[in-house]
Amino acid sequence: MRAAQQSTSRLVLQPSTSLLLQNAAPRIASILSSFTNDDTTSSRHEGTEQLLVEDDVPTSSLAAKVKEEELKQWQTPHLPILTDLQLKMSLIEIERRRKLKQQTIQHDQSTNSRSTSTTSSYKNQEAAILIPLCTVQGTPSILFTRRSATLSNHASQISFPGGYYDSSLDGIRDDDDRLVNTALRETQEELCYNTDLLPTSSLITILGRTQPVPSMQGKKVTPIIGMCNYDLPQHSTAEFERIFPGNPDEVDWIFTIPIRELMEGETSEPLERWSTSYSHHDNNGKKRNVVMGPAFHIPECSKKSEGDKIWGLTAIVLRPLLRKVFGPVFCGEGVGGNAKL
Repeated sequence: MRAAQQSTSRLVLQPSTSLLLQNAAPRIASILSSFTNDDTTSSRHEGTEQLLVEDDVPTSSLAAKVKEEELKQWQTPHLPILTDLQLKMSLIEIERRRKLKQQTIQHDQSTNSRSTSTTSSYKNQEAAILIPLCTVQGTPSILFTRRSATLSNHASQISFPGGYYDSSLDGIRDDDDRLVNTALRETQEELCYNTDLLPTSSLITILGRTQPVPSMQGKKVTPIIGMCNYDLPQHSTAEFERIFPGNPDEVDWIFTIPIRELMEGETSEPLERWSTSYSHHDNNGKKRNVVMGPAFHIPECSKKSEGDKIWGLTAIVLRPLLRKVFGPVFCGEGVGGNAKL
């Protein structure tokens, strides 16, 4: 575990009086670091593999399309977010989209004398997100953001704070802490948390990380799990907004959800990152091979907008953490959907 460095000023926030997170931190860190590559074949998203088998998707052919060397770069000795099959499906879909985009660009260039650059400013870059575990008046919770509606990508979506690795700010590529630095830097930039309110030198203590997951642009996204060292007020209060005023250019809402409510509010919906390549309509017009992914309900509050939910990559990362880490630690044995604290 490693604490993020921040300046100190005066006492406003209090360390968690229940000591719940402090006592849970060693166990969480142990779970995150105890996985090996042999664990990646166990089910992380129950139902996905079963659905594929029932609908006769040739899973053996999927394995042949992805080389083992390509898989190994994603399989670090940390908690796996995706099964091998799900990772292969993601990589195949990413390659399909890349080829389709390349064909579209080539067509546009052939009909337009002014060619446009196809190079992304973030090509081959990595990214990191922070999963901020916290207590809110003693209740184990997780902090989320809603991205600004003015952003060009993923506008108004619920997400974890994070962003792209920057070698000039986060350390060299051989530095094991570089992605931790990325997650912390981006969290500070998005939340703009007020260090003057902190009585000690750190807001976040890092507990560990998971295996990286691919974004649909093919970027490696590494989830970093951190613990807020202070018991927070309710997110609907003025005090919470003083602590986390937020950067309006990046986020328009910062909020927390109790772990219990997240687990009870888990549901599922068609997952585009896998369904696009494998779904089809049968002779009766019924859509088959629709791959379902996780989604989570957001409790009602004044800032919640219609359609707000936790889905996509955020939900994909969240579910195994709830079921394999936070659930067992805070809920005991037999954890699954609708588990109770």
